[in-house]
Amino acid sequence: MVTEDTNEILRDIRQWVKIIGIQQAKPALVEVLSSDDEQKERDFRVTYHLTDGDHTTRDIAERISYSVYWISSRYDEWSNMGVIERDGSNSPYEHVISLEEAGIEVPEIPEPDDDPDNAHESSDGEEAEKSESTEEDTADSAELGDYE
Repeated sequence: MVTEDTNEILRDIRQWVKIIGIQQAKPALVEVLSSDDEQKERDFRVTYHLTDGDHTTRDIAERISYSVYWISSRYDEWSNMGVIERDGSNSPYEHVISLEEAGIEVPEIPEPDDDPDNAHESSDGEEAEKSESTEEDTADSAELGDYE
């Protein structure tokens, strides 16, 4: 039987575990969300910040200089690190620790781009390869489309 005292103890333990987790995760987040290129670093942070379970990869791609496929690659990397997760294969990813909790500055979040072609450009202005998709890209796209 769980008593009120037990619930309070469990809340305190959870709070301390979260504090320790944030201290451990912050250096890894800073490293993975940093770049020598200021625009790329902003796009990393916007992508991570908007990975909140509410925004789709398509929505995020409309706000940054990279494609849905680039975001999907970041998700693979960040999921392996344990800084994002999702409930099932058809649910959107969500960050485990927010930028605010980690003490990392949240960049200004741009409005979605009305020009969908612009959302598929890379940071150096080259259009992302859309016509030469592989079977893996097609599978990723089908998976992403399930919740976009």
